[in-house]
Order: sequence, then C-alpha cells, then structure tokens
Amino acid sequence: MRRLVLLIAAILLMTTSVAMAQEGETPVQNVTTETVHISWPPPVTEVWGTGDVLGTAAVSGMAYYYLEYITLNDDLSIPQNAPWLPATVGITQPIVDGTLATLDTTTVPDGVYALRLTVNTQDGQSYHDMVLPIRVDNERFGAILAGTGQEETPEPAPTQAPQDTTARVVPSPQYTAINIRRCDLVDNDRCPVIAALRSGESALVQALSSNGSGWFQVQLPSGTVGWVSPTVVAQQGDFSGVGRTQPPAPLTPPARPVQLPDMAPVGQVSGVIPNGMAIEGNNATCNRNFNVQINVANTGNTVSPAGTVTLQDVNIRTGEITFTGYGNYPSLNPGANFVVVIAARTAIYFNEDHELRAYSNGRQFSLRYQLQQGDCGQSTPPPQQNQQAQRRFSSGECTIVVTDIGEVYRRPEGEVVFILDPGSYPAVQVKRVGGLNWYQITFADANSWIPGNIIQRQGSCGIN
Repeated sequence: MRRLVLLIAAILLMTTSVAMAQEGETPVQNVTTETVHISWPPPVTEVWGTGDVLGTAAVSGMAYYYLEYITLNDDLSIPQNAPWLPATVGITQPIVDGTLATLDTTTVPDGVYALRLTVNTQDGQSYHDMVLPIRVDNERFGAILAGTGQEETPEPAPTQAPQDTTARVVPSPQYTAINIRRCDLVDNDRCPVIAALRSGESALVQALSSNGSGWFQVQLPSGTVGWVSPTVVAQQGDFSGVGRTQPPAPLTPPARPVQLPDMAPVGQVSGVIPNGMAIEGNNATCNRNFNVQINVANTGNTVSPAGTVTLQDVNIRTGEITFTGYGNYPSLNPGANFVVVIAARTAIYFNEDHELRAYSNGRQFSLRYQLQQGDCGQSTPPPQQNQQAQRRFSSGECTIVVTDIGEVYRRPEGEVVFILDPGSYPAVQVKRVGGLNWYQITFADANSWIPGNIIQRQGSCGIN
C-alpha cells in the first residue's frame, strides 16, 4: 500500500474538533473529549494515499465504533440534507491513543471532507468527534510522483467480456472514485452524495434521466441505487435499450443557521431534529419491505419549514450501505412532533446486526436491529439435469462476501480478468469444476467467476 502523506495546509483556518452526544440527548458526565477523540489528522489537513487515523474510542459500555465522512460545501459547511457515509466497519475493540483505522483515500473522489468518529454504546447512546476540513488530493499526489520519476501502482482496469451487452458505467480513467448522488444535480444540500463508485468497479445502468441532464440512474454492487453524471464515467455495453425515468426532485434548500440550546454547533442546522426511531411491528425481514418510523421534533421557538429525512441501512460487520431512502415532514409549530414513515428494504446480510441512521438538518439518530432471514437463502428445487454439477440462484438466495482482494476469472479455471475489491456480490450461479465450486457474480461483466475457496457465502449457496 502506498504511504499516506499528510501536510498542514497554508491556509490559517480556525477550526476545532468537537465531541457531541447523540442529538437530543444529554452527554454522560464522565465522558470527555479524551474518550472519543481523533488526534490525527488534525483540522486543515491534506491527505492522499493510505494511512492511519489516530485517536481514542473508549467509552464505558461501548458496543462498537466506526469512522464516517461527508463532503463539505464550498463554504466548508456541512450539508444539512446529506447522510454521513461509512468509512470503516463497526469495530468492537476499544482504542486508547492508538490507531483507530487505516483508510485508503483513493476510494473517494478528491474534494474537501469532514471526518467523524462515532462510538455507540450497548444502551443505545452515541458519541461523536469530528475533524474538518480534510482535503483529499490524490490527483496532486500522482503529479508529485510523476515529477520525481516514481510511478504509482496502477489500479487494475475492469475488463469487459466481448459477449456482454449489459449497459454499465465505470469511473473514467482519470478518477479513483466518483460520487453517486440522490438525484441529477451537483448540490450537496439539495442533491447529496449517497455513495461512491470506485475505480475497478462497475454499476448497472437502470435508466437515463428524463430531465435531459444526461445523468444515469445506476445500481451499485451493494444494491444501492443513485444517479451519476455522464461527465465522470465511461460507458460499457449496449445502451440502446436503456429507457428514461424521472429523477427524485431536489430537496428543500437549507434553512438559515439556527443554534440549538446546549448543543455544539455542527455546520448549518434548523430547529427540526430526528429524536426517535422504531421499526413497525419490530420486524425487519430480508428482501421484504418494512416500515421505519422516525420521530422528528421542532425544538426551536419559531414555525419550521417542511423538510426531508434521509434514512440509511448499514451492515455493521462490513460497513456497507444496503439501503437509502427518503421521507418528508410538514411545517411544524414550536414543540410539535411528526412521525415520518419510510419503507425500507435490504436483501443481504440476514441474521446479522444492522444500523438504521436517520439524518435531517445536520442531525442524526440511530437504531440497531437484526435483519431476519425470511425467505432469503432458502433452497430452490434443483434442476433435473446436472444437479450435482451446476445450479442457478434466485434473487437474494446466495450472496458472496469477499473479505480481501481476490482474482476474478472470465470462466472457471480460465484467465484472470481483474482484481475484485472486498464487498458483497449477489451470486448468479454455482458450477463445480476441478473439484472446486466456482461462483458467477453480477460484477463488471456477465462472465465474472470467482473460486469458492477465497470467499465467504451467505444463504443457500451449495449445489445440492
């Protein structure tokens, strides 16, 4: 891995790191900024490559901690409507003045970010420490290396099988990662970033924007659906059958900054905050819709405008976003509450802990739950012929989990076509070749095969 280089920028920007309890709750008295704290990188820092984030995550009753990031506005404010994106998995081991995680900055587009440490406790409390601004500048890093005669290790380029005509997009060669947004507009508040597509990954094209913007509606390998600009992607496959659809409308512009009482300032905020959440019927089942009820309250002293709540479902073990959805609330009088109901759905990581994260007006409320199995992973009747040698899977029946980089083959025991990053991928079928089960996955092209001895499986993934 390349070494992470961090330089304090020449700009003398007075920014501090703040520690906060979960919005709407009173901080525990014995928790200080030393128990939930990012010590490196400091504010006003430029980063590239890979390297360690240092600090402390040690709170009494801690369940786990994780790091998150968010793209800042041009004025370095935090977008009100945008969700924080996970940078790590949930980590259960407390850390005191040590390495919180090692991050690879090439997995996000170059830009200016805030980095946040979140610690969740067994009784549902959340504590945060945040550092901003942090500038990611891998493009300049590459230019510096070029000037010294050194060469970066190139990222493996995805290979498209000639017979695959599925419409897909990949990041253009000059980008290490590109943003996936809620709609077809570059505006961090009205159309926030909800995910990223990295070099070496491809996304299925579902539709073209009917607004005439040229943006594509895409589905990422994790299942997340969003929109990407045509200016940052290369097209693969046959686009002749791609239809048009209307993107979601941009969100309401941010309200005027309001300082909530007894709360640390976090960019621009308004009086409405999410302060409660529940799963209707207390039952979330794999590959089925379940309603998430989010209570929002106007804690200000004036009538608030209508607004939007963003909801994400994140698998704690892998740190993957498995669902993103939105709900609206009306104008609220001071002290009034409203329950926003969002229909959620996720088809992977059943029988595992997930976390629902609701965002509105720069505030967050979280809820942990376990996704029930339901019909996911259940066996289907085996084919009448060759049932011992090959089997196709129905939707959600088998998921391949790659925990380390691995080689992907054009066919079982064939030639390597690219290197696959860690993540989860729906399996299309399994075939036994040379005494080994090989799995076809929906990634990069229709003929992507990965051997079963380098992966983990979830669901009914066998041949029998």
